[in-house]
Amino acid sequence: MSPVGVVLCGGASTRMGRDKANLELAGKPLALWVAGALQAAGAHPVVAQGGSPPLPLEGSPDRTPHAGPLAALIDALELHGDILVCPTDVPTVPAELLAALVHTARQTGAPVVLACSGRLEPLIGHYAAAALPMLREGLRSGARGPKEALARATVPTVPFAPADVLNVNTPADLVEAGAILATRPPPGPPAL
Repeated sequence: MSPVGVVLCGGASTRMGRDKANLELAGKPLALWVAGALQAAGAHPVVAQGGSPPLPLEGSPDRTPHAGPLAALIDALELHGDILVCPTDVPTVPAELLAALVHTARQTGAPVVLACSGRLEPLIGHYAAAALPMLREGLRSGARGPKEALARATVPTVPFAPADVLNVNTPADLVEAGAILATRPPPGPPAL
């Protein structure tokens, strides 16, 4: 079975100063760049978690707003089971990276497989429902992010270039993401 693709759309966007899910890059909201990559990687369906996603992306609100990305991951896992996840502000994520995460998860049977760009990318990964107890324990212990909750776990990783996981936090990052995407073939529209 294919994992559900989840675009994380919550967060305060304090550095950008506005909602990043609907922020346009090359005429398309950031969330739809990510949704298209998740879909091209084989995730089905593709949904949003938290925030105000652009249409046609449907989503679920965070059960506890402003509780952090770990709570959002737990919400998504509880709603959908196995998920392939990426934040809305990583529009350069290639489908090949996301597909490699799913492939590695199937080969290893690991409950969590994450992208690595010289550093761990805990919000870009494949999370199986089996990871829920570990993530819930991390949340109960005060963790706000998955990296803290996974600190004691052995997590397989898939290496990729930093440009593939560029996090858009500032207007300068948005310009850089546009330059990266301009070097790639244009993707088809997400069917969602």
